[in-house]
Amino acid sequence: MFNIMSKREKTHKKSVHATISDESYDILEQYEEEYGSKSAIVDVAIKTFKRFKKPYIGSKEEMWCRAREELNMVLIGKTTYLSLITGKKEEVYSKNIAVEVIEWYNGKRIDEMNFEEFLNGLKGMWSVANYFYKIELEKNEKGVFQMKFNHDLTKNYSSFWAEYFETLLKNHWKCSVEPFIRNESFYLIIKET
Repeated sequence: MFNIMSKREKTHKKSVHATISDESYDILEQYEEEYGSKSAIVDVAIKTFKRFKKPYIGSKEEMWCRAREELNMVLIGKTTYLSLITGKKEEVYSKNIAVEVIEWYNGKRIDEMNFEEFLNGLKGMWSVANYFYKIELEKNEKGVFQMKFNHDLTKNYSSFWAEYFETLLKNHWKCSVEPFIRNESFYLIIKET
């Protein structure tokens, strides 16, 4: 007879008795339903404690991914960074490597791309750089593009990036760009001319 139980991976658990403060016990009770048991909370807490006491140091790529996810870090070009820290905001719009970044992302020069490929490269690279948690690109039946950029910052952030992308697109493509600014998002309506 076939025994299904022998195929299951067995986990070994150890019993530990500990005396904890009222505050710690209240925390265990607060999260018990979410984690399934007080033991599960302790397991997660110990693993988190270990990660902070002895952090995983991986390759540069792995560390960037961790910093992006865990610390909400963003990728910024040196030229843009230098313009921002010297207070030269207008230079950010004109002296940047945005086209080079999109070319790198798409694996082809701008003169080899069509307009939609360029927009997809913009969407992809700025997603990777972690400036927005969601970027949507849609094209309607008339060939008009709508890009929606979602973030969790301010209306000023929306205004800055809307102007940045409008300048980028108008400087490199024959198009019109109509921005719609919101607090935690903005839209660009983009028409090739």
